[in-house]
Amino acid sequence: MRPIICFIDDSGFEHDLVRNEIASSAPEWEFVQTYTFEEAREKLGTKAPALFLLDLWGKDEDVRDPHISPKEDLETKISNFPTLDDVYKGLDDFKGDVANEYLKRFFTIVDDWRRLFEEVCDRIGQNRKYGLWNLRQVRKNYPGIPAVFYTRKALISDAVAMFKAGADSLFIKPTGSKDTETRRLTREYAPQLIEELKKIIDSKKNHS
Repeated sequence: MRPIICFIDDSGFEHDLVRNEIASSAPEWEFVQTYTFEEAREKLGTKAPALFLLDLWGKDEDVRDPHISPKEDLETKISNFPTLDDVYKGLDDFKGDVANEYLKRFFTIVDDWRRLFEEVCDRIGQNRKYGLWNLRQVRKNYPGIPAVFYTRKALISDAVAMFKAGADSLFIKPTGSKDTETRRLTREYAPQLIEELKKIIDSKKNHS
């Protein structure tokens, strides 16, 4: 019987990528793909997978009135963000660790965009509760089975939350400017991802 990889994700596009661009690179595995943990348990029946591959971000049913942020609101916020001019202003005359000062200034731009991204996601009702809940269910119902996150939108705060919750690893979904490019990048990344998942599965077996 082939080892089972159970993939839980709330996006049809992501399921299509796994089915057509990743699973084909691992014929020695059986992929069970579901949108919820409950569906996964039903499909698995009495079988236990070799590994759970979990999406992180998903719809938060507790968010009332999810909506897309008005463009004007975002433009107002962005207008107050630091710019490259702020980063370089006076840098040539800075006394001290110029490299560190430069990176600190540059990070203020990144950090403002990060916080805006989190705010936009909150408004639309998308956050990490979906994935962390699935991880808790895996730990409760399938103790000892490795569970890793495979996500595209994760931020550093998400990574901290994932590892605090006991995730075995984190992998970033390849992302292109268009779906066709994302598909190509996923196909190219598939062999590397599969090798990393094999290592995790083998490591769990050796320590069990």
